[in-house]
Amino acid sequence: MRKENTFLNHLWNVFSRDFRAKGEIGRNEIKVWKQNMWNMTFYPIFTFKLNANNHLTNITDKLNPIGKTIVGIFSIGILYFVFTNFSTDFNFLENWLSILIVSVFLLIFITVFRKLYQSEKQNQLDEIFKFLDIEVEEKKPEKEWSLKNILIRLFTYPFCLFLIGLNIFLIIPNGQYILALGTFGFVGFYLFADLKMIFKK
Repeated sequence: MRKENTFLNHLWNVFSRDFRAKGEIGRNEIKVWKQNMWNMTFYPIFTFKLNANNHLTNITDKLNPIGKTIVGIFSIGILYFVFTNFSTDFNFLENWLSILIVSVFLLIFITVFRKLYQSEKQNQLDEIFKFLDIEVEEKKPEKEWSLKNILIRLFTYPFCLFLIGLNIFLIIPNGQYILALGTFGFVGFYLFADLKMIFKK
C-alpha cells in the first residue's frame, strides 16, 4: 500500500492496527514498513537503495518516527526524574540503592528494546529476501538458553522479583502509586517480551 513516510501516517498506522505492508517509492530508493500484532510501535523502516539501472545496491533500516518519539519521551522522563529528585547536596553513598535500581532499570529496558527491534528486523528481512528471491548466507539462530542468556536471566529475573517486592512492601505503602505503576509496567514488559521470545524459538 503506497503511503508517505510521515509522522502523521505512522501515528495513524499505530492506532489503526493496519498490518498491511506500506511504502514510499522515490527515484533512487524505496522505503517499506510493516507492523504486526507483537510489534505495534517499534517497527523498522527499510530503505532499498537503487542505482541508475534500478538494481538493488543496499538495504538499510531505522526506527519509525513514533518509536523514536516514545524513546525520546521516555528518556526525557528519566532525566526529569533524576534532576528533580537529586539535589545539589545529593549523597551517592547514602542513595546507592536508588542509583543501582535506576541504572539496572535503564540497562534492562535498553537491552530488551534492542533485542525486540533486532528480532523483528531480522524476521521482516527474511520475508523480504524470500519474496525477492535473494540468497543470503544462513545465520545460526541465537540460542535462548545459551550461557550468555542464562547469565542475563539469572540476574534479571531475581531483580524483577526484587522490584515487585519493593513495590508491595515499600513503594505502595508510601503512596507512590505512579512509581509503582511504572515499575510494574516495566517488569511486566520485560517478562512478557522475554517469555515471548523463549516460546517463539
